[in-house]
Amino acid sequence: MLQAADGRMRFGDVLRACTYGSTGHVGSASDLHEIDKVIDRNESMLRAFTGLVIAANFSGEVESLKADHASLWRSRFPDVVLLDSPANRGHSIGTSDLDNLLFDYCKSSGRDLLCKSAHDIIIDEAAFDILIEPAQFYFINAVSYDSLAAHGFDRGRFDEGYFYPQTTFYVINTRATDYLVDPELLDRTWAYVNSIPDYNGRVWEYVSDWTCERLLRDAVTRNELTTCSLTTDAQWHEILQFVIGARVTDCSFKGLAINGILHAQPGHPLIATFST
Repeated sequence: MLQAADGRMRFGDVLRACTYGSTGHVGSASDLHEIDKVIDRNESMLRAFTGLVIAANFSGEVESLKADHASLWRSRFPDVVLLDSPANRGHSIGTSDLDNLLFDYCKSSGRDLLCKSAHDIIIDEAAFDILIEPAQFYFINAVSYDSLAAHGFDRGRFDEGYFYPQTTFYVINTRATDYLVDPELLDRTWAYVNSIPDYNGRVWEYVSDWTCERLLRDAVTRNELTTCSLTTDAQWHEILQFVIGARVTDCSFKGLAINGILHAQPGHPLIATFST
């Protein structure tokens, strides 16, 4: 394990010990095309991990899309583990269902380190070179222009001690964690939103503080996991400034490349890069 002069290690030493888990929704052939492009970009990086687990949900021509999705991954990674969700419960609830599939599989099969990613995340060599301290949870914080504005742009509230981890990319020690998201909570929330006339799919507009980020934070704090940010303090200050200046309303940072980790959702081109 290589260490920097100050005793820190490189994130690549952790990633190579991880199972890489990716989640996504597949509803059309165009979705498969976008996933194929991301796999092309990530392929060499993915081969550095100890295993690959994919969790997906589907809509439309479900059975044919399941088959094509499986073929897409197995054509490059014959040993990939594919976990198809039995239902598609939409944004947020369905996303948490998929995250649970990955976590539960890894925990039950003795895969202690899960690098949780998504079908629209691109990683490159720079991610492996991030300098880190040993921890049980590695993350990038989430923040939006709206949340900053709601607190009068007081950056002190979003600086030291701020912890609101993104769910699109993180590493978690499954052995040290009891569970990720309470499935009974997801069931109750699903039942509730289905009782709402003309539900718009944005659960956080109906249930106060219901976000995937908060649920992930709850899992980390409940288990008292040690944590390490994948951004330096200086980088985080730059990101906060950018979020304010560009009025970034999506806390998952679509189009921002941070230390080799890019949320490259279709329709959101690269707009800024943050690197050491």
